[in-house]
Amino acid sequence: MTGRTIALSALAVFAVLVFGWLAFIHRVDPVAAPPVAALGSAVSGGGVTLVSDSITLPDETAALPDTPGSALITANCTACHSPEMILTQPQLNAEKWQATIDKMRGVYKAPIAPADDTALIAALTALPTQMTPGQVAPAPTAPGQAPAK
Repeated sequence: MTGRTIALSALAVFAVLVFGWLAFIHRVDPVAAPPVAALGSAVSGGGVTLVSDSITLPDETAALPDTPGSALITANCTACHSPEMILTQPQLNAEKWQATIDKMRGVYKAPIAPADDTALIAALTALPTQMTPGQVAPAPTAPGQAPAK
């Protein structure tokens, strides 16, 4: 191939790109506002149809039991976890709950104060779903205070 052939080929490709771009921008108006879809209406374009719809979510029926530590669980856990999710956790001992809290704090940046760990673990292990039959819930502790022995 000669230099002239390469130059003409490049010019032809450039011309195709320019004319294609001009055709595209005349077809799509960048300053036009997108159409507003009414509920249940549809918007079509480019072979795709989008349909607006609405859904009704079920009511939250699960609630944390009213225990001395439920406020601490609510403050530290329910921003991300539903009560149902908290109440359906497998039975975990204090060490496993501590590892879970450490993971939430470290990996997911949960704003759980380290001073609350002991009281939060006591509250979590005292949930009815965490206790085995016949087990007595530990005495509640204030945040930052060690549980009674």
